[in-house]
Amino acid sequence: MTDAGSCDAHERVADMYEQYAPQVAAYAMRRAGASDAADAVAETFLVAWRRRDSVPPEPNTLPWLYGVTRRVLANQRRTRHRRGRLRNKLATEFAEQDIGPPDLEDVEEFRRVASAMKRLSDEDAELLRLTAWEALTPSEIAAALDIAPGTARQRISRARQRLRKQLAKDQSGDAGAVIRQPSSGPRPVPSPRFGEPLRRERSVLRGGVTP
Repeated sequence: MTDAGSCDAHERVADMYEQYAPQVAAYAMRRAGASDAADAVAETFLVAWRRRDSVPPEPNTLPWLYGVTRRVLANQRRTRHRRGRLRNKLATEFAEQDIGPPDLEDVEEFRRVASAMKRLSDEDAELLRLTAWEALTPSEIAAALDIAPGTARQRISRARQRLRKQLAKDQSGDAGAVIRQPSSGPRPVPSPRFGEPLRRERSVLRGGVTP
């Protein structure tokens, strides 16, 4: 499209908005709340701009805009429905979990690791969280951070070493909560009990496994 053609198209959509926005807004308001209606109007005219070569001439312009708005509102309802189902599913799953009071040992271990983690760089801390709490493999962490897998492995190893040093400063000789990359077996199911990952990592490290 030439610059002149692009300018003409822009003016046409601008004129369309000025002429029909009130009717489109009223159409949306009669079918949705104010916030959803405002979003629907904005999305409708965005579609009109993208499909400006397909907008029919009068007297079918306004009916065409109504049709776009109807589809936008339908998409909004489907999105809300999906989110509602996901929210209900998550609420049910968490309700079914055993979230009894944590052991005192877990509480103390959590505080000690949290204190050591605060003294790490943001990059090291995030690597260790992805490793222990999200149970990601080095390859998955590489994908999450957009780095090479080999680079991810090196950074994870260095982050573990730095965490060990911080833990050793707090309690010499006991680095039991140092975070270790999970094995290649089935991924552990996340638990709302914060002590569970610590128990898992502590038992692995005390077994003499190196990072």
